[in-house]
Amino acid sequence: MTASWEAFRRPPMRTQRLRGGGIPPPSGLSWREQRRQARAEFDAARKTASTAHFGDARGFGFYLGRMWVDGDALFAFALVLPMVYLVQLGTLGAAAIAGLPPAYLFFRRHQLERALAPRLLLYAFPAFALFSAVWSEETKQTLKFALELWVTVTAALLLSSARNQRAVIKAIGLPFIAYTIDALVMGGQVLVGVGNGMAFSGLTQSKNLMAEIASTGLVISGAVMVMSLHWRQWLWFGIFAVGACLELYAVMQARSAGAMLGLALGLVPLLVLSPLVNAGRPLRAWLTGAVALTIVFIALNIRALMTLMMNLGAELFDKDPTLTGRTYLWYRAFDLIQEKPVLGRGYFSFWLQGNIDAEGLWRYAGIVDRSGFNFHNTLVDLLVTVGWLGAAILIATALIGAVALIRRFILRPDLPLVFWIAILLYQLARMPIETLGIQPFYFSTTLVFAALGAAFGRLPAPRPAHRPIRSATPVQVWPVDYADEAWANPRLAPARGSLRLLRRREETEE
Repeated sequence: MTASWEAFRRPPMRTQRLRGGGIPPPSGLSWREQRRQARAEFDAARKTASTAHFGDARGFGFYLGRMWVDGDALFAFALVLPMVYLVQLGTLGAAAIAGLPPAYLFFRRHQLERALAPRLLLYAFPAFALFSAVWSEETKQTLKFALELWVTVTAALLLSSARNQRAVIKAIGLPFIAYTIDALVMGGQVLVGVGNGMAFSGLTQSKNLMAEIASTGLVISGAVMVMSLHWRQWLWFGIFAVGACLELYAVMQARSAGAMLGLALGLVPLLVLSPLVNAGRPLRAWLTGAVALTIVFIALNIRALMTLMMNLGAELFDKDPTLTGRTYLWYRAFDLIQEKPVLGRGYFSFWLQGNIDAEGLWRYAGIVDRSGFNFHNTLVDLLVTVGWLGAAILIATALIGAVALIRRFILRPDLPLVFWIAILLYQLARMPIETLGIQPFYFSTTLVFAALGAAFGRLPAPRPAHRPIRSATPVQVWPVDYADEAWANPRLAPARGSLRLLRRREETEE
């Protein structure tokens, strides 16, 4: 009777499960060694989960110790480095650039549909360039360079879809710093202007190329410095701060008015839009719209801006008012456009040895090797090669991409988007005096299409198929007595033979 009454008064204890596992068996290892083993097991489980649970949503890469090396950033560095050194590497550099994108496509083959499908519109101009081989004066050359343009654009769009944009931007900036340091140590100078002044030309005889590389690197370094300050990455801030100082010095020594103008316009978004990342959407929309209207105003008054640039170059850099012969190139291009205004002569079919018009312009400009020349104006080059139809396709594509990029910044702002807006504005500002964004295997083309591709977002963060991995929590065992000292007043007293669990956070508190 007593047993039945006791069973009714005190119900049987229910078995409770400990979250995170049961009590570990006794071990002869020290407490620190057990924690070290638990950490190693967690790292191994994390590596397994990167392929087993995250699937193809995680970017490819590898572990270097405990540090994850992002595959997209590694590819960006390996792609941009030979582009910057293309003049020095020659055929070897072109082969490296051509071989890297197929390998990149293989590693990201499971993500191609999600990465490229939203960006198919940006293939409009490469498709037209490839189609221009039908009426091209040099069919083989057009096919060759159009396919190279396809490879360049594909690599740029894949970079714009990378999930870790911060790592990609840092990897893009490092080759420019390396080239600037190399040029300052080993570079030379060339004569420029009507007063026989000297300008820094770096590793080549072209001061414009040196100024373009240094100014592009300066925009990238400025963006990385802003991001490093935001996320308190002081090492990266120091590296790119030194690089920015060297690049600014190289731009000044190159004495390029166009590079200085593009640099001034490219740094405006970094100064104006970066503080708006954490601002409210209405304020961000108003100020971003003001910047966009400023860009439209500059585009509508490009002729007056060109005149101002000529006067500025003549006063500050001792140049002739023809911008080093550009006006004569544009005058000759006008006659060439009149011959085939709609479809042009075919993509990349003009500046070829054997073309009488190209040979005459090479002789006028003093180009002895008869290669590596252009009309120093993106629109003029487009009209000569692909006509008004090809130019309209590229302009429409760029306009849609730029509007989508600004819209994405207003709705989902972040600092990498600010960088892509800045680099796009920098390239657009220099297009009236340089040929940018349409040449294959060139870093400016990669940056322009990557900036346009950034408007369509990046791959989403990984979503594991199972429960997320929890770090193993070692527990320590102490003897405790759960007996009562007085009726209805339970207290815990140490005794032999009973157990108590002490978790890691309680250990740190003691």
